[in-house]
Amino acid sequence: MLQVLPENISNLIAAGEVVTRPASVVKELMENAVDAGASQITVIVTDAGRTLIQVIDDGCGMTADEARLCFERHATSKIASAEDLEHISTFGFRGEALPSIAAVAEVTLKTCAEGESVGSETVMAASRLVSQQMAAAPRGCNFAVRNLFYNVPARRKFLKSDNAELKHITTEFLRVALTRPSLSLKLISNGRDLYDLLPVANEKRRIHDIFGREVSSGLTDVATDTSLVRIHGYIGAPEDARKTAGSQFMFINGRYFRSPYLHKAVCKPYEKLIPEGYTPSYFLYLEMDPQRMDVNIHPAKTEVKFEDETVIFEIVTACVREGLGRNSLMPTIDFDLKGAPEIPTIQSTMRLGGTVRPPRMDYSPLFNPFEMEDMDRPEAIFEPETPPLDEDPARLFAEEDIPAVNGLLVLRGRYILSPREQGVALISVSRARERIFYERYLEQVLDSRPAVQETLFPVTMELPAEDCATLCDDESAQSQWGFDIRSFGPGTIAIYGIPAGHPADEASVRSAVEQLLAVLRDEDPAEDGCSRMAASMARSAAACRRGDITQDEAHLLLDELMLCHHPMLTPDGRKTMAVITFDELDKRL
Repeated sequence: MLQVLPENISNLIAAGEVVTRPASVVKELMENAVDAGASQITVIVTDAGRTLIQVIDDGCGMTADEARLCFERHATSKIASAEDLEHISTFGFRGEALPSIAAVAEVTLKTCAEGESVGSETVMAASRLVSQQMAAAPRGCNFAVRNLFYNVPARRKFLKSDNAELKHITTEFLRVALTRPSLSLKLISNGRDLYDLLPVANEKRRIHDIFGREVSSGLTDVATDTSLVRIHGYIGAPEDARKTAGSQFMFINGRYFRSPYLHKAVCKPYEKLIPEGYTPSYFLYLEMDPQRMDVNIHPAKTEVKFEDETVIFEIVTACVREGLGRNSLMPTIDFDLKGAPEIPTIQSTMRLGGTVRPPRMDYSPLFNPFEMEDMDRPEAIFEPETPPLDEDPARLFAEEDIPAVNGLLVLRGRYILSPREQGVALISVSRARERIFYERYLEQVLDSRPAVQETLFPVTMELPAEDCATLCDDESAQSQWGFDIRSFGPGTIAIYGIPAGHPADEASVRSAVEQLLAVLRDEDPAEDGCSRMAASMARSAAACRRGDITQDEAHLLLDELMLCHHPMLTPDGRKTMAVITFDELDKRL
């Protein structure tokens, strides 16, 4: 039997599309504040938004009637006719944010309109007006959203960890901050200032204030102006590319949007410049006619449909490629060296995988020419050993035969050959190390006895404020993995200790901290969280230990591998060794 749903149930359904987590509330309220002409916005969250989300702005404010009306569905001041949908230049316009928030939380709004002497306080809960009264309030709006999802326990139950939810809140905060450098913005979490951004002159200065000098100093300006789209922004140098995403932002007419298609357009010029799996940093601002795109295809308005998407793809690719070439970030060819002889050097030979032996020099450290009996013979003072004339000079640069000691043969530090009864075992050195490190780290964590290896000198890292808070506030989590990380000023940490056995060079330490961060802010912490963290740490430690190994090290590596619980596979299921039988060898010969 058909029936019309009650208003409170229909509001809950709408809230399911608009408000999916605390970050959704922060996004909607901040965008409303920007549309209201605010110059200063403060965001305060408690327990990652579960307990409190408060957004204070100094915008135009609302009258008492407007404060009550704004919680009605489809109440908006942005649209008056269907034609207005083709000229949208504001963040919010559909009038669904505040009703959706009021449907799943307790909302208190204190506001005062410009020119009014007295403000109002409106209290909403479960889509119903609880009370409204006159109150003293400065110009602007003060939204306090408490007990999010209190009436939808299933959705509250499936919220992620505080670190994960705070990361989403910070991301929404930064997306607004990067598009409005002229605004004063502040983010406070559990009484601690994460960001306090002052107004700046341009986007690059705002990027510096948010991400630090390490990111901003490696950025290159890009710009292009066509009849279809105008692009300006900044791209990172190839050497600054990272495996983990985090500094990739794209905006259209001042609004953040995500587009895997245009992300490929940015990464295409980097294909031959960065390793596979790495992502460059970029901050691109696109401007185009609103009639040639549709921003109303997603409830959160984070996706955009372009009329000429293929053309925009080519324009973005050309813009990024031009920026890389103009700033000498791409390899070039020096045509002035055409015809010059190519002289091999030790470095070039080593890059090709060859081995260069230095010339052999025989001498006696006890030799003293003044103790010789026959001083009349000048040739007796120094008689170097010269090779015979018929010896081939190329032998000086030939590779020495590597003898197999005790049945093992090491091939360029990558593989170990070990004879077996049924054939020959081929062991991958890097994968064997990965399995050994994995079981070592996992055993230490599960037994609550992590071994900490102190660094010779503390390694400092510049990180976003929320990442610093994640690492420094949760000392139990970092000590669980054998880290000793301390705060070293705003946006900076100092690493005094890392897990025992992990390489201690600066690059390896930074990689280990990035792995720890990825696990601490994981959105789906499950029972295998320790296993995934140990696998990431082991992969990082094994990658940092590449190079030649001695025969003794090879024997020790095999002994440790055979003591593992699962020596045949890496943590992610790849083979550590393969056995080539004599039958297979006979077929090849």
